[in-house]
Formats: sequence, structure tokens, C-alpha cells
Amino acid sequence: MAVLVAATALVGVVVAGSGVAAADGTAELGAGVVTVSEDGSAEFTVETDGVDAFEVVVGNEEEVGYELRATVTPDGDGVTTLVFTHAETGGSGAPLTAADGGAVEIDYETTLSEAIAPGSYDAELFVGGDPADVATLVVEDRTGDESGGDGSSGDGATDGESAEAVTVTEADVEAADLVVAPAETELSVPVTAEDGETVTLRIRSDGDASPSFLMTEAATVENGTASAAFDLRRTTHGDRATLTVGGNEAVNESGAREVLVVDEEIGVEERDGVLGLEAPGFGVVAGGLAVLVVAIVARRRE
Repeated sequence: MAVLVAATALVGVVVAGSGVAAADGTAELGAGVVTVSEDGSAEFTVETDGVDAFEVVVGNEEEVGYELRATVTPDGDGVTTLVFTHAETGGSGAPLTAADGGAVEIDYETTLSEAIAPGSYDAELFVGGDPADVATLVVEDRTGDESGGDGSSGDGATDGESAEAVTVTEADVEAADLVVAPAETELSVPVTAEDGETVTLRIRSDGDASPSFLMTEAATVENGTASAAFDLRRTTHGDRATLTVGGNEAVNESGAREVLVVDEEIGVEERDGVLGLEAPGFGVVAGGLAVLVVAIVARRRE
């Protein structure tokens, strides 16, 4: 089995957000996913502390063909509401504005012949040049089920799940680098950085995962391993994601890790039938995770 690290629900652990402290203060997005429809607009908030200005970067010109960079002077109360307007993208207007208080200055935007295409775009915050937080901006086409989101609840995604569960096979499990539960989950991966160094773990949904997600957490290397807790409760059985490690010049991680979500109540299909993963049998996946689960719980009780 290619599973590098086990993961399971952590009782009493709450992931409040993915904001990371920067040297000049902190900035944190109020939502992990912001959804906007074609020609629509979406509001999202940024909470700041001790920050005179922060930078918002949407997209990456080399990766997705579009990039927006803007400098924001935050509202005096520490909560700035920003508005992303799809029809204004592509160099034809003001795609990012402040709703109440604060000010936005567009530093750079890719020039396009039309507004950006539907899809998922990274939305990153920087304070003093240091990464502070990251989310996903989802642009839906006009036929999408969602008409836009304001990022005001949870991670900004809808509560709906797929009508029919995806079938996960033993082969899928064996091909994955990490198998996780749809729960508050701790992920641990070996890294090349020295103990005590800080790195960034980023997990991003792949394919048709609904709702899509992008989460980033800072982690301190201990015994050659970086660990961080992620709130994956909104993921669905069969969802796939990619985990990457970065945020430190000492890290030399060339390969991304494939993540597979497995719900023990649904189970994994064997070659000759369906295998349930419920306790006490644990099954193919959970049985291999039991020892690590005990270690995680024990460490948190110390």
C-alpha cells in the first residue's frame, strides 16, 4: 500500500482558519472558497491585525494564464470586505474593490480579450512580502448550480454533496500516497528541512471534487516530519486532492503527493465485493492506520 501517513478524526480539535502570521502582522481570509458566477460578483472578508497594507494575488499567469495583483489598505476596524467582479477582469475595469472602508490599488492585471474563464484560481494574501493565507476563487459558468458566494459562512462552499457516492476500489487506495477521512484530520509527511524549521503544507482538491477546496497550514519540522491539521469535513468519499510542501528555501520537495478521501461508512470495494471500514475490524485502510492514530491522540494528550 502506498499510504505514507494515516489520518483520522481528532476529537476536540477545531481548525479555525488557515491564516499564517507574517513578520509585519497578520492577515486572514474569512473563507477558504469564494464562488462567483460569470458576470457576477462575490464578497469576501480579510481580517487583519497590525497591518498597514496587504497584497492580494489572484491566479498565476504562468499556470492559468491570468494574474491579478492588488495592494489593499485595510479598514480601520480590522475587517475589510472586498468585492471581486467577474465582468471587470481582463484589464477592462476594476475587478477588485473595497465595499466598506479600506482602499484597493490594482498593481498588475493580465490583459485579456474577455473576462477570465470559469475555473478555480488561487487567491493569496501577502503581508510585507510574506505569504499570509490562501483560498480558492471558483468562477462558475452561467449554467452552474451556484449563483455566487459571499464567503460569509464556513469555507464559502455549499453544503450539498454528490447525489451518489463514488466507488473507491482497493486499487485506488493502493495508488494513493495518503488516505484521509472526511473529518478534522492531521496529515504528516517527511521533509528534507532541518528540525525546527517552518514549512507550509498545502492541500488542493483535484478533478470533480465538490465543493472544491484549497487549504494551507504552517508546520514545524520535528524528527524529519511536518504535521498539520486540516478540516476536511466538507469533503466527500472518493474526492482526490494534491498535497505539496513549500514555504522554506531549505525544502527540496520535487513531487506532489496524491490524496484520496475514504469514508469508512461507505467502504472500499474489493475485487470480489465491498469491504466496510468500520471499527472494530478497521479493514484494509483503517487497519493500517490504527497505530498512527493512537500515536496522534497520545501526543495531543501530553
